Amino acid sequence: MRLSLILIGLMAAFLAPNFFRGNWDSAAVASVSEPASEPRLVAAMFRSSWCSACRIIEPRVEDVREDYEAAAIDWVKFDFTLGRRGGLREMAEAEGLLSIYDEAAGSTGFMLLIDRETGQVFEMITMDYGRDQIREALDRWLHVIERLDAEGV
Repeated sequence: MRLSLILIGLMAAFLAPNFFRGNWDSAAVASVSEPASEPRLVAAMFRSSWCSACRIIEPRVEDVREDYEAAAIDWVKFDFTLGRRGGLREMAEAEGLLSIYDEAAGSTGFMLLIDRETGQVFEMITMDYGRDQIREALDRWLHVIERLDAEGV
């Protein structure tokens, strides 16, 4: 009986953060339905509820994301949790990220910063990045995108 209670407690502690974290799905759906205003910089999170690295990086990204709500960044989340995988490939195709999705599908615990127009992966943000480093990466690549747009590239 005690073992059962301990196991239930551990499962609740392990799974609970996934239910209380912010949800990017609505942002991804909104960007798919409005292709004319798609930002060029894409922040694509590859995550799953069973991924320990995701538990480290997701709270950091969520905290930083709040500061970039008005920025020209398309936030996309690919959730590989069992039972949630349906439609991910179609979402990747609608976002113009199919080749990157096919390369990284099934891998979790990171976020890619991608140029939507060229398909180039600028940077892979991992659990080794702190909040300040994530901000620096976003600022750096937003600046690069602004310069590319100004040059007409």
